[in-house]
Amino acid sequence: MNVIKHARSSRSKLKLQSQVFNLSCAKTYLGRLADKALKGEPVYIIRGHQRFLLQHIPEMEPIPVRPPGFFAHCYTPSEIESDNVLSKASVIQAPKDLE
Repeated sequence: MNVIKHARSSRSKLKLQSQVFNLSCAKTYLGRLADKALKGEPVYIIRGHQRFLLQHIPEMEPIPVRPPGFFAHCYTPSEIESDNVLSKASVIQAPKDLE
């Protein structure tokens, strides 16, 4: 009995040299595309008429937290008192008939 082996169809492999990928291909090779973006190469993903850019965003430096009392010496007690009086006067009071 003769067995005929069919040659496997050679599927076109992903060309990672390209910069533009369709969405289904990008989902399949997302890890490799993320590595490309990490190296600084532009990676565009096409979905219909929309284009998206996959890029690496560097980490942000944390915002320093000021210790308690950092502004303690900025104002004198008399300045603080006058600011508090002015701020109380500037608040819009609720009408008496609503209370």
